[in-house]
Amino acid sequence: MTEQEIIFEEAQVSDAAALIAFMNQVAIETDFLDMDDQGFQPTLEQTQAILARSQEEPNQLCLLAKSGDRIVGLINVRTQTPYRISHIGDIFMAVLKDYWGHGLGRILLEEVIVWAQETGLLKRLELTVQVRNERAVRLYQSCGFDIEGTQRRGARTDMGEWLDLYYMGRLID
Repeated sequence: MTEQEIIFEEAQVSDAAALIAFMNQVAIETDFLDMDDQGFQPTLEQTQAILARSQEEPNQLCLLAKSGDRIVGLINVRTQTPYRISHIGDIFMAVLKDYWGHGLGRILLEEVIVWAQETGLLKRLELTVQVRNERAVRLYQSCGFDIEGTQRRGARTDMGEWLDLYYMGRLID
């Protein structure tokens, strides 16, 4: 890959079309995510509404890695509204395959951890990852996430092979 400038910024409503294109490409490139060949289902208008809500909620974040106008990486933190679990941020992260191994995932994850520490609104970050995705598991562990459990048959391949998932979490103090 040639040297490129990558910028990291919070997603804006105007990023909706690029976000849909990114998610559809990721769905094709990897089977480590729970999307299939149906791709990203929300419409442009629904995606714009999702991004607008993310900007309005202080305990949610959608951070993008961009090369020019193209999204090459994403990390999204969502929370639930019931008070009893509103301190937990659920993480989704994806990077285009051409950009694997260049540290984008680490930067995105570290930015989320700093954001969670600085806002003080979240006290826990969590995610699920396929056990076979060893590279991602190592990344999460190196950023302070612990394997807290295993969900047997938590996913399956398009060919019907069962996959186990790790539940991973990190406390924010």
